[in-house]
Amino acid sequence: MERIRQSALFQRFWDFAGAASIRVKVLGIVLGVIVLLGTFIMLQMRTAVYQTLTAEMEHQGVAIARAAAGEIDQVSGEPELVDHVVRRNRLHYSSAEHNTLIDYIIFDGPNNAPISESYADYVDPATLHTTPPVGATLIGLRYSLPWGDVTEVRADVPGGLGIVRVGLSDANVQANLTTMTLQIVSITLVMIGVGLAAAYFLTWILTRPIFDLVNATEAVGRGELGRQVPRWANDEIGDLAVSFNAMTRALAQADRERAEREALREKYIRGVIQAQEDERKRIARELHDSTSQSLTSLLVGLRNLGEVAPDTLDSQIEDIRRVVSGTLDEVHALAWQLRPSVLDDLGLVVALGRYIADFERRYSIQVDFTVHGLDDRLPVTLETSLYRMTQEGLTNVARHAQAHHASVLIDQRNNIIRIIIEDDGVGFNPDAHPFGEKNLGLQGIRERTQLFGGKLTIESQPGQGTSLFIEIPLPNTAARTELERPS
Repeated sequence: MERIRQSALFQRFWDFAGAASIRVKVLGIVLGVIVLLGTFIMLQMRTAVYQTLTAEMEHQGVAIARAAAGEIDQVSGEPELVDHVVRRNRLHYSSAEHNTLIDYIIFDGPNNAPISESYADYVDPATLHTTPPVGATLIGLRYSLPWGDVTEVRADVPGGLGIVRVGLSDANVQANLTTMTLQIVSITLVMIGVGLAAAYFLTWILTRPIFDLVNATEAVGRGELGRQVPRWANDEIGDLAVSFNAMTRALAQADRERAEREALREKYIRGVIQAQEDERKRIARELHDSTSQSLTSLLVGLRNLGEVAPDTLDSQIEDIRRVVSGTLDEVHALAWQLRPSVLDDLGLVVALGRYIADFERRYSIQVDFTVHGLDDRLPVTLETSLYRMTQEGLTNVARHAQAHHASVLIDQRNNIIRIIIEDDGVGFNPDAHPFGEKNLGLQGIRERTQLFGGKLTIESQPGQGTSLFIEIPLPNTAARTELERPS
Protein backbone atom coordinates (compact mmCIF):
# COMPACT_ATOMS: atom_id res chain seq x y z
CA MET A 1 0.00 0.00 0.00
CA GLU A 2 2.82 2.34 0.90
CA ARG A 3 4.54 1.56 -2.38
CA ILE A 4 1.33 2.38 -4.30
CA ARG A 5 1.05 5.69 -2.42
CA GLN A 6 4.66 6.55 -3.22
CA SER A 7 4.12 5.64 -6.87
CA ALA A 8 1.04 7.88 -7.01
CA LEU A 9 2.97 10.77 -5.45
CA PHE A 10 5.83 10.29 -7.89
CA GLN A 11 3.38 10.18 -10.81
CA ARG A 12 1.73 13.43 -9.69
CA PHE A 13 5.13 15.08 -9.33
CA TRP A 14 6.19 13.81 -12.73
CA ASP A 15 2.95 15.09 -14.32
CA PHE A 16 3.52 18.49 -12.75
CA ALA A 17 7.19 18.62 -13.74
CA GLY A 18 6.52 17.26 -17.19
CA ALA A 19 3.96 19.99 -17.89
CA ALA A 20 6.59 22.71 -17.46
CA SER A 21 8.35 24.02 -20.54
CA ILE A 22 12.01 23.35 -21.27
CA ARG A 23 12.91 26.92 -20.33
CA VAL A 24 11.24 26.57 -16.93
CA LYS A 25 13.00 23.24 -16.36
CA VAL A 26 16.42 24.65 -17.25
CA LEU A 27 15.87 27.79 -15.17
CA GLY A 28 14.69 25.65 -12.27
CA ILE A 29 17.80 23.46 -12.52
CA VAL A 30 20.09 26.50 -12.58
CA LEU A 31 18.26 28.11 -9.66
CA GLY A 32 18.35 24.89 -7.64
CA VAL A 33 22.06 24.35 -8.30
CA ILE A 34 22.93 27.92 -7.30
CA VAL A 35 20.80 27.78 -4.12
CA LEU A 36 22.18 24.38 -3.10
CA LEU A 37 25.74 25.45 -3.85
CA GLY A 38 25.31 28.76 -2.00
CA THR A 39 23.76 27.01 1.01
CA PHE A 40 26.54 24.43 1.10
CA ILE A 41 29.24 27.10 0.84
CA MET A 42 27.55 29.22 3.52
CA LEU A 43 27.33 26.31 5.97
CA GLN A 44 30.91 25.28 5.31
CA MET A 45 32.13 28.85 5.63
CA ARG A 46 30.17 29.44 8.84
CA THR A 47 31.61 26.30 10.40
CA ALA A 48 35.16 27.10 9.37
CA VAL A 49 34.96 30.78 10.30
CA TYR A 50 33.29 30.01 13.62
CA GLN A 51 36.01 27.54 14.55
CA THR A 52 38.72 29.98 13.49
CA LEU A 53 37.23 32.97 15.31
CA THR A 54 36.57 30.90 18.44
CA ALA A 55 40.15 29.62 18.50
CA GLU A 56 41.52 33.13 18.02
CA MET A 57 39.19 34.46 20.74
CA GLU A 58 40.34 31.75 23.18
CA HIS A 59 44.02 32.39 22.49
CA GLN A 60 43.42 36.11 22.86
CA GLY A 61 41.59 35.48 26.15
CA VAL A 62 44.57 33.45 27.43
CA ALA A 63 46.86 36.34 26.59
CA ILE A 64 44.56 38.80 28.39
CA ALA A 65 44.32 36.53 31.45
CA ARG A 66 48.11 36.12 31.62
CA ALA A 67 48.68 39.85 31.23
CA ALA A 68 46.17 40.57 34.00
CA ALA A 69 47.77 37.88 36.24
CA GLY A 70 51.19 39.49 35.75
CA GLU A 71 49.93 42.93 36.71
CA ILE A 72 48.09 41.53 39.78
CA ASP A 73 51.31 39.87 40.89
CA GLN A 74 53.01 43.27 40.92
CA VAL A 75 50.28 44.95 43.01
CA SER A 76 49.16 41.96 45.05
CA GLY A 77 49.66 43.72 48.38
CA GLU A 78 47.36 46.62 47.54
CA PRO A 79 43.66 45.65 47.13
CA GLU A 80 42.67 48.91 45.52
CA LEU A 81 45.30 48.60 42.84
CA VAL A 82 44.21 44.97 42.25
CA ASP A 83 40.61 46.14 41.68
CA HIS A 84 41.93 48.85 39.36
CA VAL A 85 43.95 46.36 37.32
CA VAL A 86 40.96 43.99 37.00
CA ARG A 87 38.53 46.74 35.97
CA ARG A 88 41.00 48.47 33.62
CA ASN A 89 41.85 45.24 31.77
CA ARG A 90 38.17 44.40 31.23
CA LEU A 91 37.37 47.83 29.86
CA HIS A 92 40.58 48.10 27.85
CA TYR A 93 40.28 44.77 26.05
CA SER A 94 36.54 45.18 25.45
CA SER A 95 37.20 48.04 23.03
CA ALA A 96 36.56 47.78 19.29
CA GLU A 97 40.24 47.95 18.41
CA HIS A 98 40.89 44.61 20.13
CA ASN A 99 37.83 42.96 18.50
CA THR A 100 36.88 41.28 21.78
CA LEU A 101 34.07 41.63 24.26
CA ILE A 102 34.85 40.63 27.87
CA ASP A 103 31.82 39.87 30.05
CA TYR A 104 33.85 39.62 33.24
CA ILE A 105 37.31 39.30 34.83
CA ILE A 106 37.48 37.63 38.27
CA PHE A 107 40.56 37.27 40.48
CA ASP A 108 40.11 34.29 42.85
CA GLY A 109 42.39 33.69 45.83
CA PRO A 110 44.08 30.40 46.71
CA ASN A 111 40.92 29.14 48.33
CA ASN A 112 38.84 29.98 45.19
CA ALA A 113 37.22 32.90 47.00
CA PRO A 114 36.75 36.00 44.78
CA ILE A 115 39.18 38.79 45.70
CA SER A 116 38.40 41.23 42.88
CA GLU A 117 35.65 41.20 40.19
CA SER A 118 34.63 43.34 37.26
CA TYR A 119 31.44 42.65 35.24
CA ALA A 120 29.82 44.17 32.18
CA ASP A 121 26.55 46.01 32.82
CA TYR A 122 24.40 43.24 31.37
CA VAL A 123 26.02 40.43 33.41
CA ASP A 124 24.16 39.01 36.42
CA PRO A 125 26.86 37.75 38.85
CA ALA A 126 24.37 35.59 40.73
CA THR A 127 23.33 33.78 37.55
CA LEU A 128 26.95 33.45 36.49
CA HIS A 129 28.06 31.81 39.76
CA THR A 130 25.12 29.38 39.79
CA THR A 131 25.30 28.28 36.10
CA PRO A 132 27.23 25.06 35.38
CA PRO A 133 29.37 24.88 32.25
CA VAL A 134 27.84 23.28 29.13
CA GLY A 135 31.07 22.24 27.50
CA ALA A 136 34.85 22.44 27.50
CA THR A 137 37.35 23.65 24.93
CA LEU A 138 41.07 22.98 24.71
CA ILE A 139 41.66 26.09 26.75
CA GLY A 140 38.61 26.78 28.93
CA LEU A 141 34.99 26.17 29.74
CA ARG A 142 31.87 27.18 27.82
CA TYR A 143 28.77 28.58 29.50
CA SER A 144 25.30 29.16 28.05
CA LEU A 145 23.96 32.19 29.90
CA PRO A 146 20.73 34.17 29.48
CA TRP A 147 22.55 37.05 27.78
CA GLY A 148 24.64 34.85 25.51
CA ASP A 149 27.31 32.18 25.27
CA VAL A 150 30.53 32.78 27.21
CA THR A 151 33.92 31.09 26.95
CA GLU A 152 35.97 31.27 30.13
CA VAL A 153 39.79 31.01 30.12
CA ARG A 154 42.06 31.04 33.15
CA ALA A 155 45.61 31.96 34.04
CA ASP A 156 47.54 31.36 37.30
CA VAL A 157 48.88 34.34 39.21
CA PRO A 158 52.60 33.83 39.97
CA GLY A 159 53.50 32.87 43.50
CA GLY A 160 50.36 30.80 44.06
CA LEU A 161 48.31 33.89 44.80
CA GLY A 162 45.28 32.55 42.86
CA ILE A 163 43.89 32.50 39.35
CA VAL A 164 42.47 35.05 36.91
CA ARG A 165 39.22 34.05 35.14
CA VAL A 166 38.33 35.94 31.93
CA GLY A 167 34.83 35.50 30.41
CA LEU A 168 34.86 36.13 26.67
CA SER A 169 31.47 36.91 25.07
CA ASP A 170 30.49 35.02 21.91
CA ALA A 171 28.65 38.09 20.59
CA ASN A 172 31.54 39.34 18.45
CA VAL A 173 31.92 35.90 16.86
CA GLN A 174 28.22 35.73 16.14
CA ALA A 175 28.23 39.26 14.75
CA ASN A 176 31.09 38.37 12.43
CA LEU A 177 29.28 35.20 11.38
CA THR A 178 26.11 37.18 10.71
CA THR A 179 28.01 39.70 8.63
CA MET A 180 29.71 36.95 6.67
CA THR A 181 26.39 35.13 6.17
CA LEU A 182 24.74 38.27 4.83
CA GLN A 183 27.66 38.74 2.45
CA ILE A 184 27.37 35.16 1.22
CA VAL A 185 23.61 35.52 0.84
CA SER A 186 24.13 38.76 -1.10
CA ILE A 187 26.68 37.08 -3.35
CA THR A 188 24.33 34.12 -3.81
CA LEU A 189 21.48 36.43 -4.79
CA VAL A 190 23.75 38.17 -7.30
CA MET A 191 24.80 34.76 -8.62
CA ILE A 192 21.12 33.75 -8.88
CA GLY A 193 20.34 36.86 -10.88
CA VAL A 194 23.34 36.46 -13.17
CA GLY A 195 22.76 32.71 -13.46
CA LEU A 196 19.07 33.12 -14.31
CA ALA A 197 19.88 35.77 -16.91
CA ALA A 198 22.57 33.57 -18.46
CA ALA A 199 20.32 30.50 -18.26
CA TYR A 200 17.42 32.37 -19.84
CA PHE A 201 19.66 33.52 -22.68
CA LEU A 202 21.08 30.02 -23.17
CA THR A 203 17.66 28.40 -23.01
CA TRP A 204 16.38 30.94 -25.52
CA ILE A 205 19.22 29.94 -27.85
CA LEU A 206 18.50 26.26 -27.14
CA THR A 207 14.71 26.30 -27.38
CA ARG A 208 14.23 28.78 -30.22
CA PRO A 209 15.18 26.23 -32.92
CA ILE A 210 13.11 23.59 -31.11
CA PHE A 211 10.07 25.89 -31.21
CA ASP A 212 10.76 26.50 -34.89
CA LEU A 213 10.83 22.74 -35.43
CA VAL A 214 7.55 22.34 -33.52
CA ASN A 215 5.86 25.06 -35.59
CA ALA A 216 7.25 23.59 -38.79
CA THR A 217 6.05 20.10 -37.79
CA GLU A 218 2.56 21.46 -37.16
CA ALA A 219 2.69 23.19 -40.55
CA VAL A 220 3.69 19.92 -42.21
CA GLY A 221 0.76 18.25 -40.43
CA ARG A 222 -1.51 20.87 -42.03
CA GLY A 223 -0.18 19.96 -45.46
CA GLU A 224 2.63 22.53 -45.92
CA LEU A 225 5.12 19.88 -46.98
CA GLY A 226 7.70 22.36 -48.28
CA ARG A 227 8.19 24.06 -44.90
CA GLN A 228 11.87 24.63 -44.00
CA VAL A 229 13.56 25.73 -40.75
CA PRO A 230 16.83 27.67 -40.41
CA ARG A 231 19.90 25.99 -38.98
CA TRP A 232 20.83 28.01 -35.91
CA ALA A 233 24.07 26.29 -34.95
CA ASN A 234 26.36 23.43 -35.90
CA ASP A 235 25.25 21.22 -33.01
CA GLU A 236 22.85 18.30 -32.65
CA ILE A 237 19.81 20.57 -33.01
CA GLY A 238 21.36 22.01 -36.16
CA ASP A 239 21.76 18.47 -37.48
CA LEU A 240 18.13 17.83 -36.56
CA ALA A 241 17.09 20.92 -38.52
CA VAL A 242 19.05 19.70 -41.56
CA SER A 243 17.42 16.27 -41.29
CA PHE A 244 14.00 17.87 -40.90
CA ASN A 245 14.53 20.02 -43.99
CA ALA A 246 15.67 16.96 -45.95
CA MET A 247 12.57 15.09 -44.77
CA THR A 248 10.19 17.91 -45.79
CA ARG A 249 11.88 18.20 -49.18
CA ALA A 250 11.48 14.45 -49.65
CA LEU A 251 7.83 14.68 -48.56
CA ALA A 252 7.21 17.58 -50.94
CA GLN A 253 8.89 15.67 -53.77
CA ALA A 254 6.87 12.55 -52.95
CA ASP A 255 3.68 14.61 -52.86
CA ARG A 256 4.49 16.15 -56.25
CA GLU A 257 5.22 12.72 -57.68
CA ARG A 258 2.01 11.38 -56.19
CA ALA A 259 0.05 14.26 -57.72
CA GLU A 260 1.76 13.64 -61.05
CA ARG A 261 0.97 9.94 -60.83
CA GLU A 262 -2.65 10.70 -60.00
CA ALA A 263 -2.85 13.12 -62.94
CA LEU A 264 -1.26 10.53 -65.22
CA ARG A 265 -3.58 7.85 -63.87
CA GLU A 266 -6.60 10.03 -64.58
CA LYS A 267 -5.22 10.80 -68.02
CA TYR A 268 -4.60 7.12 -68.61
CA ILE A 269 -8.10 6.18 -67.51
CA ARG A 270 -9.55 8.83 -69.82
CA GLY A 271 -7.34 7.50 -72.62
CA VAL A 272 -8.43 3.93 -71.93
CA ILE A 273 -12.08 4.94 -71.95
CA GLN A 274 -11.55 6.85 -75.19
CA ALA A 275 -9.65 3.89 -76.68
CA GLN A 276 -12.50 1.59 -75.69
CA GLU A 277 -15.00 3.88 -77.37
CA ASP A 278 -12.81 4.13 -80.48
CA GLU A 279 -12.50 0.35 -80.53
CA ARG A 280 -16.27 -0.02 -80.29
CA LYS A 281 -16.69 2.45 -83.14
CA ARG A 282 -14.14 0.56 -85.22
CA ILE A 283 -15.84 -2.78 -84.54
CA ALA A 284 -19.23 -1.26 -85.34
CA ARG A 285 -17.82 0.19 -88.56
CA GLU A 286 -16.23 -3.15 -89.47
CA LEU A 287 -19.49 -4.92 -88.83
CA HIS A 288 -21.39 -2.37 -90.87
CA ASP A 289 -18.93 -2.01 -93.72
CA SER A 290 -17.88 -5.60 -94.25
CA THR A 291 -19.88 -8.17 -92.30
CA SER A 292 -23.20 -6.38 -92.80
CA GLN A 293 -22.60 -6.00 -96.54
CA SER A 294 -21.53 -9.63 -96.81
CA LEU A 295 -24.66 -10.80 -95.01
CA THR A 296 -26.77 -8.55 -97.24
CA SER A 297 -25.12 -10.05 -100.31
CA LEU A 298 -25.76 -13.52 -98.86
CA LEU A 299 -29.41 -12.67 -98.30
CA VAL A 300 -29.81 -11.33 -101.85
CA GLY A 301 -28.03 -14.38 -103.26
CA LEU A 302 -30.30 -16.78 -101.38
CA ARG A 303 -33.34 -14.84 -102.54
CA ASN A 304 -32.30 -15.03 -106.16
CA LEU A 305 -31.22 -18.64 -105.93
CA GLY A 306 -34.60 -19.96 -107.01
CA GLU A 307 -34.67 -17.74 -110.11
CA VAL A 308 -31.36 -18.75 -111.63
CA ALA A 309 -31.05 -21.23 -114.47
CA PRO A 310 -30.10 -24.78 -113.56
CA ASP A 311 -26.89 -24.54 -115.52
CA THR A 312 -25.69 -21.58 -113.44
CA LEU A 313 -26.89 -22.89 -110.06
CA ASP A 314 -23.54 -24.36 -109.07
CA SER A 315 -21.77 -21.09 -109.85
CA GLN A 316 -24.26 -19.11 -107.77
CA ILE A 317 -23.92 -21.52 -104.83
CA GLU A 318 -20.12 -21.23 -105.02
CA ASP A 319 -20.39 -17.41 -104.86
CA ILE A 320 -22.60 -17.69 -101.78
CA ARG A 321 -20.13 -20.12 -100.21
CA ARG A 322 -17.28 -17.61 -100.76
CA VAL A 323 -19.34 -14.82 -99.17
CA VAL A 324 -20.05 -17.01 -96.12
CA SER A 325 -16.38 -18.00 -95.84
CA GLY A 326 -15.24 -14.37 -96.05
CA THR A 327 -17.81 -13.35 -93.44
CA LEU A 328 -16.56 -16.06 -91.08
CA ASP A 329 -12.97 -14.91 -91.58
CA GLU A 330 -13.96 -11.32 -90.79
CA VAL A 331 -15.83 -12.42 -87.65
CA HIS A 332 -12.83 -14.53 -86.56
CA ALA A 333 -10.49 -11.58 -87.14
CA LEU A 334 -12.68 -9.32 -85.00
CA ALA A 335 -12.83 -11.96 -82.25
CA TRP A 336 -9.02 -12.35 -82.37
CA GLN A 337 -8.53 -8.64 -82.00
CA LEU A 338 -10.88 -8.53 -79.01
CA ARG A 339 -9.26 -11.52 -77.26
CA PRO A 340 -7.35 -14.36 -78.92
CA SER A 341 -8.88 -17.68 -77.91
CA VAL A 342 -5.47 -19.32 -78.30
CA LEU A 343 -4.35 -17.46 -75.17
CA ASP A 344 -6.84 -19.45 -73.09
CA ASP A 345 -6.36 -22.67 -74.99
CA LEU A 346 -2.61 -22.91 -75.63
CA GLY A 347 -1.06 -20.31 -73.38
CA LEU A 348 0.98 -17.11 -73.50
CA VAL A 349 3.90 -18.27 -75.65
CA VAL A 350 1.76 -19.59 -78.52
CA ALA A 351 -0.57 -16.58 -78.39
CA LEU A 352 2.33 -14.12 -78.53
CA GLY A 353 3.97 -16.10 -81.35
CA ARG A 354 0.82 -15.80 -83.47
CA TYR A 355 0.36 -12.14 -82.57
CA ILE A 356 3.97 -11.34 -83.50
CA ALA A 357 3.62 -13.18 -86.81
CA ASP A 358 0.49 -11.13 -87.60
CA PHE A 359 2.33 -7.97 -86.42
CA GLU A 360 5.21 -8.61 -88.84
CA ARG A 361 2.80 -9.08 -91.77
CA ARG A 362 0.77 -6.01 -90.87
CA TYR A 363 3.58 -3.49 -90.21
CA SER A 364 6.56 -5.04 -92.11
CA ILE A 365 8.71 -4.88 -88.95
CA GLN A 366 10.91 -7.89 -88.20
CA VAL A 367 10.51 -9.10 -84.60
CA ASP A 368 12.80 -11.60 -82.85
CA PHE A 369 10.80 -13.54 -80.26
CA THR A 370 12.71 -15.53 -77.58
CA VAL A 371 11.40 -17.35 -74.49
CA HIS A 372 13.51 -18.83 -71.63
CA GLY A 373 12.31 -20.82 -68.64
CA LEU A 374 8.58 -20.36 -69.23
CA ASP A 375 7.68 -24.04 -69.22
CA ASP A 376 4.45 -24.04 -67.20
CA ARG A 377 1.21 -22.13 -67.59
CA LEU A 378 0.81 -18.98 -65.49
CA PRO A 379 -2.33 -17.71 -63.75
CA VAL A 380 -4.86 -16.47 -66.28
CA THR A 381 -4.82 -12.87 -65.07
CA LEU A 382 -1.03 -12.74 -65.22
CA GLU A 383 -0.92 -14.30 -68.69
CA THR A 384 -3.50 -11.81 -69.91
CA SER A 385 -1.54 -8.87 -68.48
CA LEU A 386 1.75 -10.10 -69.97
CA TYR A 387 0.07 -10.52 -73.35
CA ARG A 388 -1.47 -7.03 -73.22
CA MET A 389 1.81 -5.44 -72.08
CA THR A 390 3.72 -7.05 -74.94
CA GLN A 391 0.95 -6.10 -77.35
CA GLU A 392 1.01 -2.49 -76.13
CA GLY A 393 4.79 -2.34 -76.34
CA LEU A 394 4.83 -3.54 -79.95
CA THR A 395 1.94 -1.22 -80.81
CA ASN A 396 4.06 1.72 -79.57
CA VAL A 397 6.91 0.48 -81.75
CA ALA A 398 4.61 0.44 -84.79
CA ARG A 399 3.03 3.83 -84.07
CA HIS A 400 5.93 5.96 -82.82
CA ALA A 401 9.33 4.28 -83.15
CA GLN A 402 9.70 4.26 -86.97
CA ALA A 403 11.70 1.08 -86.43
CA HIS A 404 12.77 -1.64 -88.87
CA HIS A 405 13.61 -4.26 -86.30
CA ALA A 406 12.37 -5.19 -82.81
CA SER A 407 12.88 -7.99 -80.32
CA VAL A 408 10.83 -9.53 -77.51
CA LEU A 409 12.49 -11.61 -74.78
CA ILE A 410 10.54 -13.38 -72.02
CA ASP A 411 12.59 -14.93 -69.25
CA GLN A 412 11.46 -16.67 -66.04
CA ARG A 413 14.17 -17.06 -63.41
CA ASN A 414 14.25 -17.01 -59.59
CA ASN A 415 10.47 -16.54 -59.39
CA ILE A 416 10.67 -13.38 -61.48
CA ILE A 417 9.31 -12.93 -65.00
CA ARG A 418 11.20 -10.44 -67.16
CA ILE A 419 10.00 -9.05 -70.47
CA ILE A 420 12.41 -7.00 -72.60
CA ILE A 421 11.04 -5.17 -75.65
CA GLU A 422 13.63 -3.37 -77.78
CA ASP A 423 13.55 -1.54 -81.10
CA ASP A 424 15.98 0.35 -83.36
CA GLY A 425 13.67 3.33 -83.84
CA VAL A 426 13.99 7.06 -83.30
CA GLY A 427 13.86 6.84 -79.47
CA PHE A 428 12.92 9.69 -77.10
CA ASN A 429 13.93 11.32 -73.81
CA PRO A 430 12.19 9.35 -71.00
CA ASP A 431 13.09 12.01 -68.39
CA ALA A 432 11.29 14.80 -70.22
CA HIS A 433 7.75 13.44 -70.65
CA PRO A 434 7.69 9.64 -70.62
CA PHE A 435 3.93 9.45 -70.21
CA GLY A 436 2.49 12.21 -72.35
CA GLU A 437 -0.59 12.10 -74.51
CA LYS A 438 1.26 10.10 -77.18
CA ASN A 439 2.62 7.56 -74.70
CA LEU A 440 -0.46 6.46 -72.79
CA GLY A 441 0.49 2.92 -73.80
CA LEU A 442 3.59 3.14 -71.61
CA GLN A 443 1.44 4.38 -68.75
CA GLY A 444 -0.85 1.38 -69.27
CA ILE A 445 2.16 -0.98 -69.14
CA ARG A 446 3.32 0.65 -65.89
CA GLU A 447 -0.16 0.43 -64.35
CA ARG A 448 -0.45 -3.27 -65.21
CA THR A 449 3.07 -3.91 -63.89
CA GLN A 450 2.38 -2.19 -60.57
CA LEU A 451 -0.81 -4.22 -60.11
CA PHE A 452 1.40 -7.31 -59.79
CA GLY A 453 4.05 -5.63 -57.63
CA GLY A 454 6.51 -5.26 -60.50
CA LYS A 455 8.34 -2.34 -62.07
CA LEU A 456 8.89 -0.86 -65.52
CA THR A 457 12.23 0.62 -66.55
CA ILE A 458 12.56 2.66 -69.74
CA GLU A 459 15.90 3.22 -71.43
CA SER A 460 15.92 5.41 -74.50
CA GLN A 461 17.77 8.25 -76.18
CA PRO A 462 16.83 10.21 -79.27
CA GLY A 463 18.11 8.37 -82.34
CA GLN A 464 19.19 5.26 -80.40
CA GLY A 465 16.02 3.24 -80.07
CA THR A 466 14.04 2.26 -76.96
CA SER A 467 14.22 -0.61 -74.46
CA LEU A 468 11.44 -1.57 -72.04
CA PHE A 469 12.40 -3.73 -69.06
CA ILE A 470 9.44 -5.27 -67.24
CA GLU A 471 9.99 -7.27 -64.04
CA ILE A 472 7.10 -9.00 -62.28
CA PRO A 473 7.51 -11.31 -59.27
CA LEU A 474 5.55 -14.52 -59.45
CA PRO A 475 2.74 -14.69 -56.85
CA ASN A 476 3.19 -16.94 -53.82
CA THR A 477 1.49 -20.31 -53.61
CA ALA A 478 -1.65 -19.10 -51.83
CA ALA A 479 -2.18 -16.12 -54.13
CA ARG A 480 -1.29 -18.20 -57.17
CA THR A 481 -3.94 -20.79 -56.26
CA GLU A 482 -6.58 -18.08 -56.20
CA LEU A 483 -5.47 -16.89 -59.62
CA GLU A 484 -5.37 -20.31 -61.23
CA ARG A 485 -8.03 -21.00 -63.81
CA PRO A 486 -10.72 -23.55 -62.86
CA SER A 487 -10.12 -27.13 -64.04
